[in-house]
Amino acid sequence: YLLERSRLVYQPEVERNYHIFYQLCAGAPDELRAQFGIGKAADYHYLHQGSEEHLAIQGVDDAAEFQSTVNAFTTIGVSQETQRQMFQVLAALLHLGNVAITATRNDANIAPEDPALAQAASFLGVDAHELRKWMLKRQIQLRGEKIVSSLSQAQALAVRDSVAKYIYTCLFDWLVAQMNKSLAPRDEKSAVSMIGVLDIYGFEIFENNSFEQLCINYVNEKLQQIFIELTLKKEQEEYAQEQIQWTPIKYFNNKIVCDLIEAKRPPGIFSALNDAVATAHADSSAADNSFMQCTSMLSSNP
Repeated sequence: YLLERSRLVYQPEVERNYHIFYQLCAGAPDELRAQFGIGKAADYHYLHQGSEEHLAIQGVDDAAEFQSTVNAFTTIGVSQETQRQMFQVLAALLHLGNVAITATRNDANIAPEDPALAQAASFLGVDAHELRKWMLKRQIQLRGEKIVSSLSQAQALAVRDSVAKYIYTCLFDWLVAQMNKSLAPRDEKSAVSMIGVLDIYGFEIFENNSFEQLCINYVNEKLQQIFIELTLKKEQEEYAQEQIQWTPIKYFNNKIVCDLIEAKRPPGIFSALNDAVATAHADSSAADNSFMQCTSMLSSNP
């Protein structure tokens, strides 16, 4: 499973976040709503960064889908208490996304009484003061000495979103493990054949493209390259050797795309990015400018 973590904190205009959040907002019973402060999807920053009209999908009943999801959890052996804990984590992430991080003259700030901060911390089981502190500060250790510095608003927002993505990833990985455990054959006699469906190939280009999105696109391209090599190129070479009559399948060899990203000589995008971060790591804008200069030189000197 390749989880697009960036979708959790940002969606393009015509897309939604992961369906479970909209299902939770639409279908959670009153007890859960009161316990975890669950409101409407429009109440949460992480759920409506696209247009308002895409908060709901025509023909999809999120409340009914929530009940179907609960039934599926029960079917694979997830207890009601564990389900409640899962929904608690999901609610915590929604509140975390609503934590207001403002800019002061020199650094970022979060109001100590921010209600979203208090709810997120409570449902995650952490101290609200500590959560606030480490969304606004960073600590490095230099020659045995700990140095704490303040973050800018952009850096603090990145920390908040990174925490949310990491927590969601852990929950997702745990759920996949539970599903695999439930669906695994009990013994060799009950094992059956399996058909896997892999959806690959093609870049997704968003209004804001993160490094994670580049990595996802890169993985898609590498998978497609393997598919081309094993299924199209080698198979057709074997047909030619055995003099089998067939209609050759034309295909685009995406090796040039992979080389653009991963090549060492001449340097590809990853090499240029490594150089930019190594020489300008203290300032994100400086790293961006250095990277842009590197890529401009690559495009002008192919």
